[in-house]
Amino acid sequence: MRRITLLCAFALLLQVTAGCDFFRVVAGRPTAAELAEKQRQDATREMAERLTRAREQAARDSVTALKKSVSDSVDAETFFKESKISRIHSSSLPGLRTADLSFRYCVILASLSLPENAVQFSARLRDAGYEPVVMKYTRGQTSLMGVGPTDDFSAVRETYERVRAEKFCPKDAWIFIKD
Repeated sequence: MRRITLLCAFALLLQVTAGCDFFRVVAGRPTAAELAEKQRQDATREMAERLTRAREQAARDSVTALKKSVSDSVDAETFFKESKISRIHSSSLPGLRTADLSFRYCVILASLSLPENAVQFSARLRDAGYEPVVMKYTRGQTSLMGVGPTDDFSAVRETYERVRAEKFCPKDAWIFIKD
């Protein structure tokens, strides 16, 4: 009986001392549960810091985009006041499909109602090194043909000045501004 008790006590002692946590506690080190909790806290803190950095970057990007938009607007106003170039906002063109346009500015060269004319004019623009843009109206087959789609006003101004030197450019070319 004494042997069984001694054997049970030894097995119990072996069980208690066999775990790493026993030696960690004896050495004054954190246990596995404490280490896991610390890792969870570190991961949570790191995620919060990453989220904060992302929000700060988004705010900086938003401010930069707003500054660019204001700068473009000021440049556009100055340009249009100094020149006699027409500008037309998309809001003044009822029926023009602008929802799928990915740009804000474009130099408009023609308003075409026959599809075959649009194809011929597109080919002429491509031959001259321009990529044509077609903007369609919701009613009828009328479409606007332009070049130089961009979100940067200085780029559309450069395109306008370059395209004005071309033989195919009409005198009444204008700059489209998406509202």
